[in-house]
Amino acid sequence: MKTFFKLTWRNVWRNRRRSLVVISSIGLGISAMIFVMAVMNGMNYQMIDNTISTSLGHVSVHREGLMNNIKSEISFEPAPDFMKKIEETEGVEGWAPRVKIEGMVRSSEASQGVLIMGIDPEREKTVSKLYEYTSKDNGSAYLEDPGSDGVLISESMAAKLDLITGDRMVVMIQNAAGRLTSEAFIVQGIFKSPVESFDKYFIFAGMEKLQAMAVMGSRISEISIRTETRDNAAEVKNRVGTYIDEPEIQVQSWQEMAPSMVSAIRLFDTMMYIFFAIVFVTVIFSVANTMVMAVMERFHEIGVMKCIGTKPSHIFLMVVLEALNLGFAGMVAGKGHIHLIKEARKIGDVYA
Repeated sequence: MKTFFKLTWRNVWRNRRRSLVVISSIGLGISAMIFVMAVMNGMNYQMIDNTISTSLGHVSVHREGLMNNIKSEISFEPAPDFMKKIEETEGVEGWAPRVKIEGMVRSSEASQGVLIMGIDPEREKTVSKLYEYTSKDNGSAYLEDPGSDGVLISESMAAKLDLITGDRMVVMIQNAAGRLTSEAFIVQGIFKSPVESFDKYFIFAGMEKLQAMAVMGSRISEISIRTETRDNAAEVKNRVGTYIDEPEIQVQSWQEMAPSMVSAIRLFDTMMYIFFAIVFVTVIFSVANTMVMAVMERFHEIGVMKCIGTKPSHIFLMVVLEALNLGFAGMVAGKGHIHLIKEARKIGDVYA
């Protein structure tokens, strides 16, 4: 067998130019596959991280129906020891209570429908990157406490409503009693996140201030939980689910809360498989074509081998080994561009 390997490896380089063309084409195909895969994976991972770090979280505890109809009456009051159990749960990195209410904001220039999220500023730092996204220039600052009169709005919303830090804006909502109520808030900070749709729709206020405005008492809309990694979100969800006795309270992972995003990732994966199949078939035909030419050129040589007693199975094995040598050489050439993965992931992060 060792002799066959030596012979087939030397046969690869009998026609050096042709072999180099085949090896280069295989290497280029593998490099393209690695590059495209890294770009798509970078985009997918960054899209998930951006969504989780803005509004979604890894795991959410809320009343059934909240994800489809965000109203102040779809809320719940957690048991006194529920938060402590969450904090002691294995895999939990942070948690924060939230109040979510759809409403409208109005300035002297324009008005817009928004989703108002009431937060506990300190606890929110453990589950989202809102503090990092908030500008610290020109008087802009993060919320100080849950009962403050300040709000955080995005740069795009501030431009549309013609507002700057320190200006007043009117927030109008429907409270838990079903009545329209409005109140003036002060723009305390301006934020900018990587998700444009998030910036256009979300504003943030103190949780206690929003609870009082909506006549919710101590009830909240959800508890957002951040896990150590997004891969163990399902495990944490199952553990937290054991603490709940009420059938109307749901615990959902980010995959369940954002099925459209999961479907988009699966679509990307399917596209990758199709692309890989095309490259794979192209490589197979290029190697097959090379081997056909190599065999046609060696009719006399093969005839001599048969005359001296070489078995047909050995001749077949020699051709197969030569094809494998070409394939392995091309694979090594393609994987030599492994540094493309890091650069491609950076590109994917930029475009996500």
